[in-house]
Amino acid sequence: MTVSRFVDLSDLPAVDGHCHPLLPDPWSVSPRTFADLFSEGRPQAMTAHVPHTGYFRRTLHDLARRLGAEPSVEAILARRVALGPEGARRAITESRIEALLIDTGYPPQAMGLAEMRRLLPCATHEVFRIETCAERLLARRLPYEAFLEAFREELRAAAPRCIAFKSIIAYRSGLATRPWAREQIERAYTDVMARVQAGGSARLVEKPLLDALFQVGLEVAVDTGRPLQVHSGFGDPDIDLLQSNPLLLRPVLEDPRSAPVRLVLLHLAYPYFREAAFLAAVYPQVYVDLSLAIPFLGPGVISPLTETLALAPSSKLLYGSDVGALPELFALSADWGRATLGEALGWLIERGGLSGGEGRLIGGQILSANSKAVYGLPP
Repeated sequence: MTVSRFVDLSDLPAVDGHCHPLLPDPWSVSPRTFADLFSEGRPQAMTAHVPHTGYFRRTLHDLARRLGAEPSVEAILARRVALGPEGARRAITESRIEALLIDTGYPPQAMGLAEMRRLLPCATHEVFRIETCAERLLARRLPYEAFLEAFREELRAAAPRCIAFKSIIAYRSGLATRPWAREQIERAYTDVMARVQAGGSARLVEKPLLDALFQVGLEVAVDTGRPLQVHSGFGDPDIDLLQSNPLLLRPVLEDPRSAPVRLVLLHLAYPYFREAAFLAAVYPQVYVDLSLAIPFLGPGVISPLTETLALAPSSKLLYGSDVGALPELFALSADWGRATLGEALGWLIERGGLSGGEGRLIGGQILSANSKAVYGLPP
């Protein structure tokens, strides 16, 4: 793909519609921990290979330039410590990040939102992960009906303080949800409780129960007017990528009961970006978030992004990063997002897909305006 035209979006603000909390101490980071931030593999499994990825090399050079350090892990980490919290605030300000929408469900050990709000000079909003909520409730050892009602009430209680709900059902049992007989769901719940009471994991993987909880999440989203973010496409190695194709959500999208819910497909659904763009083009309630794909693919995201822009309404595309841990990563991803989006828009303008004046307008929609509309943020 050759692009000679470029839409300059560098002065436009960004709303990061999908990201994660900072580390409890973002300045006490070892080189090994730093390397793990650039892989979706299991911790330390890809340590030998991460330095050879485009994501890592791009971060090393851009972060070194931003911080005024040599492009080595040791020099960058030392410079971050020297700059401290003021350096973090400056990075967010310089990259014109207006708001962060934080999935508080992961990682389990992270900086709290209250501390992030004190640290960072941008708005910070909570995205409430429904499966994490259900797993916390298992410790109460409730009968199934009481558990289901407690889960519903927890979601309702979270709605006033959160900007959206989120589901990671794609990771656990896949996006092909369906109704189950009551006895099948109760049997799955009984199996979960037996495992937990025997000292096993509270991680929910039982499909009948997960599908039932997803349905409750949809119902509460309808009742409270909250959007529902849905993981789709690539991610951690425990995902069955075949089961994270957003086309599997079609029965949900065709169900009139869930039609009012604004469903946000995360991660550009990569490699299913064509499928996600198609769904956004034909279902009014479907939106596509660009996170994870932007930092991981770097310049390589221009091709799928261009196809997505060509098919999906520009009013349905939302900037996001899926980064966390270090504040500078929010800033880098926003800069990269503007650059790649500017190139993709330039490619379309050059070929008559857009007029020159439409490029910046669409860039502004995707970087912030669409998220403000979908999540009800201040204009």
